Formats: sequence, C-alpha cells, structure tokens
Amino acid sequence: MMDKHQFELEDLYKNLGNFYPTKSEIYFKRAITHPSINGQLCYNYEQLEFLGDAVLSMIVAEYLFQHFPLKDEGELSKMRSYLVSRAQLNAVAKKINLSQFVLHNIDRKYIGNARDLGGDIVEALIGAYYLDGGIEAAKAFVFKWILNENNIELSQQLTIDPKSKLHEWAQKKKRKLEFRLMKPNIQSPTSFEVQVWMNNIFYASGFGYSKKIAEKEAAIQTLNILDPNAGQNDID
Repeated sequence: MMDKHQFELEDLYKNLGNFYPTKSEIYFKRAITHPSINGQLCYNYEQLEFLGDAVLSMIVAEYLFQHFPLKDEGELSKMRSYLVSRAQLNAVAKKINLSQFVLHNIDRKYIGNARDLGGDIVEALIGAYYLDGGIEAAKAFVFKWILNENNIELSQQLTIDPKSKLHEWAQKKKRKLEFRLMKPNIQSPTSFEVQVWMNNIFYASGFGYSKKIAEKEAAIQTLNILDPNAGQNDID
C-alpha cells in the first residue's frame, strides 16, 4: 500500500472520507480531469464515469436485494433509481466540495455551476476506486456517501403507497379510517368510486376502473386535504 505522504491529491482523499488509493493515483487523477484539459477518453473522467455508473448500480442492487427481501422488483427498482439518481450524486459532490478539485481549462464559474458535472465525477471516482482497490474499495465509498442510513430511509418512503401512508397517519392520530366502496354507477358500471371517512367524517372520493385504483386516488386526495403541501410525502 502506498505511503499517504506520497499522494499528490491528499486533500481530495481527505474530503472523500480518507479513502486513499492502494496502488496508484492514476485513476483518481483521471477521474477529476475535465475533457477541456485533454479530449482523449483515456485521459479524462468520461470512461471512468461509465464504469462507475455500472459499479454503483450493482453495489446498490446487491445491498437492496440482501436487506429488503420482502420488497418486490418494482419497489426495489424505485429505491435503486432514487439512490443512484443524478440529483443524489450531485448532492454528494456538493457535500465533498468536488468542484475545487476538478482539473480544467474553462471558466471556474462554469465548473461550480455545471449542474451534473459533480455527479459525473462521483461516478468516475467510484470507477477509480473499483479499478484501484476492487469492489470492496468501491463499496466503502458508496456506503459512506450513498448507502447511508438517511438515504436508505428516504428511498424506502418511495415504496410506501398513499393508502398505507394514510393508514399510518390515522393510527398515529388515533382516528378510525374507512375506505367505503360506493354503489356502482349504472351509467358507467366499470367505474369504481371509493370514499375516505375518518371518525365518520367524509374527506374525499377516488375514482378508477378498479377498486384498488379508486382507493389510491381517494387516499391521495385525502393526504392533500390533510396537508396541501405534502403531496405524497409523509405528513406530520
């Protein structure tokens, strides 16, 4: 393993969480090199970004598969999409303050304001860790910055359907929640109407071509009544 005092990019590694290379800095220098410095693919971050994207997706998929055995494919896909989204990776770059380390030949203002550049370089760094130290090195970085407790909790909220959220709210507030299926509409027998009642007070109706869809719509409308700013997010 390299001596830490030998590293040219020591400040970068400290910002990344004290994750140092084990063999060489070559991939890490490439990971922070913008194409404006060198347009050849083997000298900038673009190919490493491609590799890092695949490595990140695999690490996240494996983690979700192992830790959430009761969630179906659709739920796991939603969680993974959130965790590896460009918005999440850009947020990581901002926390690390990556823009100060980017090597480039363009306006510094552009580097700081480029919306997705930070996320691109985060993926490139994941690729660098993978090539330098293998999958475990990449996992260490991913677990610190992406698969942390807060992000996992937020990703789980995406898989909670509106009806379940409303049940949770009603239980917390000790209210009796009912989803009442109304009589079929004679003019439209394939259309279902479900009403939400709590403590015998009517809140909202939902309509759909199945009972399940009507219940979901009724739950969404009720959640919006309880907190117009919450949409489908958790409500207090």
